[in-house]
Amino acid sequence: MTIADIAIIATFVMLVVAAVDAVRGKTALGKFQLSKKDDDPSRFWFAIVLYINMAFGLFWLAGQVPQAAPEPAPEPKDDRPTMTITIPEA
Repeated sequence: MTIADIAIIATFVMLVVAAVDAVRGKTALGKFQLSKKDDDPSRFWFAIVLYINMAFGLFWLAGQVPQAAPEPAPEPKDDRPTMTITIPEA
């Protein structure tokens, strides 16, 4: 598993977390929980947008990882001994 694969998986996980939090109406940010029903619900929506932006950033970074070039096939070795044949002159 490469770094790009991990970034793609993390992208989907972050999008799922953002969707679940948006439907639930609460974010799980420890003691800084935000809710749709707070005095300032825009902070809640900013947190959801931040999740989505981080997911898109990870998706973009996954595309920036260079792919390893395929290694050329090794040349076949000839393990047979070399024979030199000399023809005597007459």
